[in-house]
Amino acid sequence: MNTLTGQKKFFHLYDKSLSRIETPQGTLTLVSVFLPFFVEMLLTNSMGTVNTLVLSHYSDEAVASVGAANQLMGMIFTFYTVISTGASIFISHRLGARQKEAASDAAFTSIFCGLALSLVVGTVLSLFAHRLMEMMQLSGQVLEDAAVYFRICISFSFFQALISSISAIFRSYGLPKIAVWVSLFMNFLNAVLNIIVIFRPFETPLYGVTGIAVTNIISRGAALVLIIVCLLKSSLELNFRKKNLKTLKCIGSILHIGLPGGISSLSYSTSQVVSTSILAVLGTAAISTKIYLSTIFFYVYVIGMSLGMATSLIIGWMTGAGEYDKAYRLNLQNLRIAVLLNAAGSTLIFLFGGPLMGLFTDSAEIMALARPILFIDIFVEIGRAFNHIEDNSLRGAGDVIFSMIVSIISCWTMSILFSYILGIRLGLGLTGCWIAFMMDELFRGITFFFRWRSRRWTLRKV
Repeated sequence: MNTLTGQKKFFHLYDKSLSRIETPQGTLTLVSVFLPFFVEMLLTNSMGTVNTLVLSHYSDEAVASVGAANQLMGMIFTFYTVISTGASIFISHRLGARQKEAASDAAFTSIFCGLALSLVVGTVLSLFAHRLMEMMQLSGQVLEDAAVYFRICISFSFFQALISSISAIFRSYGLPKIAVWVSLFMNFLNAVLNIIVIFRPFETPLYGVTGIAVTNIISRGAALVLIIVCLLKSSLELNFRKKNLKTLKCIGSILHIGLPGGISSLSYSTSQVVSTSILAVLGTAAISTKIYLSTIFFYVYVIGMSLGMATSLIIGWMTGAGEYDKAYRLNLQNLRIAVLLNAAGSTLIFLFGGPLMGLFTDSAEIMALARPILFIDIFVEIGRAFNHIEDNSLRGAGDVIFSMIVSIISCWTMSILFSYILGIRLGLGLTGCWIAFMMDELFRGITFFFRWRSRRWTLRKV
């Protein structure tokens, strides 16, 4: 009897009683949070996928230049999310503790400080666009195109900073669907404009990489207007008109939560930029292969990441309400789900990798480089499942310092050091770099898993 009960529990992956919380906007379930996160990230990434797919019909050099610039852009956007991520966790804990005014103050602070930060950073970096692209070991036309693309996009990066801040507010208050609809609108507009620029069904003053950069800005700007309108018409009782500079005093608490997570994310993003610089030594084909593969693998990555973000949000509410045991069990349940989904998704990509790569290129050299990586990435995605669930759970509970330290050590020793050793020194090329990525993901994920099992996160106060 006990054996049958144990088997039933083992195969019962999803427990509804663990995956629901009560909010002022109604009951919030894991599925109702996961799906909007998943769709939003899927749609947001589709902007990059559409750019890559469309540009691949233009030239592989254009793909390399935009891809390299987007990696650095992604690093900057990660830096911007320091405030929005900290505010999201802070808001979740305050709402869980029924402290509505403190949650409202954090929402206002997130928007105000996010705008100020992104305006300063965007302006400064736009002045050094060419030099930054040179530091990524780019040269020739790839360098020139990347510099132009980066300068245009980073100058208006405050659009994305504000979209991230407002989206985080909607998610924390249990209204993630609004962010999804805004993302859907942004990506649809971006896809249409990109097709017009590259395939030119009619004449337009926009061309090539510059045109793609401008359409990126237009679509993000339109999305920002839309999400601001949604915020102004929402029923969240944020009372922004009553706010003043004294409201910003909670920025210290927000940064205490968001800064460690932002530093670890920034460190990871920076390490990815450095890895691209390492790959640049191997030539344009290696960079293009990494970009094509990363574009495909993202559709597995997004599953675990979305589930991790949903887990973080709900655990934030639970720990704010003092429901530590429920949060502990929710984490273990979601870890099992993430590992199974990531393993299945990466295996499918391995089986159908050839046709998928054929959507982007017909280069025999790129196809040959990609073939062994399709198998190695199965283990990368299993490690990412651990990483996404455990890291986000620790962050949601407020245990952010440990996560930051482990992430920094791992990505610079495992990912970068071994990318150089395996990829360059031992001559394994892109395959060696992917083995290093696997080592990084597995080390971080398993380390975070044992941290969660220790329950030391229950001692953290937000």
